[in-house]
Amino acid sequence: MLTSIKKYIKKLIKPELKFELYKTPYRLEKLGTEYGGWIVPVDLFNEHFVCYLAGAGQDISFDTAVAKKFHCEVFIFDPTPGAKLHFDKVMNAAAEGRSTADIDNVQYELDKYIVNHLHYSDVGLWHVKDVLKFFQPKDDAHISHSITNLQKTEKFIEVQVDTLPNIMRANGHSRLDILKLDIEGAEFNVIDSILENNIDIRILCVEFHLQKDGGLDLIQSTIKKLEANHFAVIAREHLDFTFIKKR
Repeated sequence: MLTSIKKYIKKLIKPELKFELYKTPYRLEKLGTEYGGWIVPVDLFNEHFVCYLAGAGQDISFDTAVAKKFHCEVFIFDPTPGAKLHFDKVMNAAAEGRSTADIDNVQYELDKYIVNHLHYSDVGLWHVKDVLKFFQPKDDAHISHSITNLQKTEKFIEVQVDTLPNIMRANGHSRLDILKLDIEGAEFNVIDSILENNIDIRILCVEFHLQKDGGLDLIQSTIKKLEANHFAVIAREHLDFTFIKKR
């Protein structure tokens, strides 16, 4: 509980960053818990949406909310063993027909039909296909590992990573309606790859992570690159940004 409170307080703090807030005509709504949820243009969502949500951890309330509300296909990516364990607990609760469940201190609103719409992969997103070290957090109670070793630890596991174009081809997808990146510092390389490959993404949700080298400057430059490629900011909480592709 204390960890969740600290995370919530952190989300209220807004480091100074320059960007133009785009006033979208679509209705914005936060789906999921206060900590794990995301502000998205819900008017755009429908049952045909293709959703790639990278970074699960122990809060997939956004993922389950999207599947429950819109009955669309949701693909979750996280190579962390603890994340897969949490996902399995949620899916078991849903399959049992439970409408609500408190799992790892996260309150879920469930529907048994979401089991058919949620798909889990233990592959991590990166800008090349490889097997990489995934560094553990300092606190053993936490499960969020990092390819970029955000917390400068020595313990690690080895995980399979792949590019977004490769994963999309394997799944038979030529475009994405929404991509969420909460990938512990790997978002910068993945975003560069997205722009280089001109991947068609309608909504992009990114949690930016402060790096030891570069810090806010790296985040600022990445936002500017996205804006230059027609991604406009429509919502922000702390370092969680929701972009929409202007067409």
